[in-house]
Amino acid sequence: MSQQTSTLQLFRPRETESLHRFLDLVQACNDHSHATRLRYVYDGGKFNDYVSIGALEQAFAELEKHWSDGDFDRDVILSTDKDTPLFSLVHTDPFEYTNEDNAAFSFNNGRPLLQPEGHFVYEEFHDFFVTAIKAYKARYAAVYDTELETLISFASFYGEVEIDEEISTPDIVTRTPEHLTARIGKVVSPGLFDPLEIPPAIYWFNYWNEDHVKTVGEEKIKQAAFDVIEKLPDGGYILVVQKDNFDPHNTGHLEKLAALYDYFDLYTLQQSAS
Repeated sequence: MSQQTSTLQLFRPRETESLHRFLDLVQACNDHSHATRLRYVYDGGKFNDYVSIGALEQAFAELEKHWSDGDFDRDVILSTDKDTPLFSLVHTDPFEYTNEDNAAFSFNNGRPLLQPEGHFVYEEFHDFFVTAIKAYKARYAAVYDTELETLISFASFYGEVEIDEEISTPDIVTRTPEHLTARIGKVVSPGLFDPLEIPPAIYWFNYWNEDHVKTVGEEKIKQAAFDVIEKLPDGGYILVVQKDNFDPHNTGHLEKLAALYDYFDLYTLQQSAS
């Protein structure tokens, strides 16, 4: 089983004043369970106890001064623990040139997400995923580990440009059968289309909003070979490839994911919009 860092990433349209969305997400984590409570804030220099939304707002105000001075290497990071956190939560740089705001959970405790090796039973993590989406009012969300993200993004990049000898191929790409990388990496760079209108990729856990559903087709989604297909009140769908930990080194898991890429053909949808 791969022991790579797992990420839960949330995206929503960019707003001038987006901090309140992030603060709602922080509060949702603290209200959700003892395990997901955020206890520390790293302000770019040291760890401080998390005490209140007001103190967190002040930390971000201080951070913006650094950004205004051109110091973009600092960030505010919240975590469940100082030494061995279940996860850390980052609010991205608001000066970053994208059309989306995003927040990312990094589960960096060196274990898979789900039991028996990981922390959560499936139902617990599913509930947390939905809670985070609702709190942030996300329009797109996904869960993946670093190996799966590398496989999808590098394979896509490899298919679009001629790789020279100076670019090393990641181990996960080298180890994965070529017919699988060709299918799983068949997506267009999300900078060439609107990822809040067309799904950018298929990961382990996915949230597609109602615009995604309209683009892809609701009946097509309902008939797809996901283990979980759940419609939310907002018209979007939670789509989970499998209820067990997804291992990008497991050919059977990759075959299941590749079949979903074949079925949806996101590449054609993305290419037509780029």
